[in-house]
Amino acid sequence: MNSHIKIVKVSAAIEKDEFAVKVSHWRLLLETNRYYEIRAEDGPVKRIYKEKLNTVVDDTKAYSAGQLSCSAFCAEDRVNEMQIEMLRKLQLKINQYMNELEMNMKAIQRQNICLENINKPD
Repeated sequence: MNSHIKIVKVSAAIEKDEFAVKVSHWRLLLETNRYYEIRAEDGPVKRIYKEKLNTVVDDTKAYSAGQLSCSAFCAEDRVNEMQIEMLRKLQLKINQYMNELEMNMKAIQRQNICLENINKPD
């Protein structure tokens, strides 16, 4: 077991036109074959399963007010890698929302065409 691992939480957030990354250090309390028990300076103990380490998680529950966020617990030496992965995931999420909104717009435009045809005098 590598008990010298330093675990950090990398959080990335977009709010309208601002992008921010925060890195917080967590103290390793216990390491088993399956998980780490860690704790932030001011928080409760958290269990991170080893297979979830270095995995970006989407923290956005619902898109609202131009806000998107994601995070990952990772080894300290993988922070840059996680930041790149987070940028990629956020960009994919934005593209997905843009495509869905484009489809919504087309549905509305089709309704407007139907309404124009109904309202035209013969």
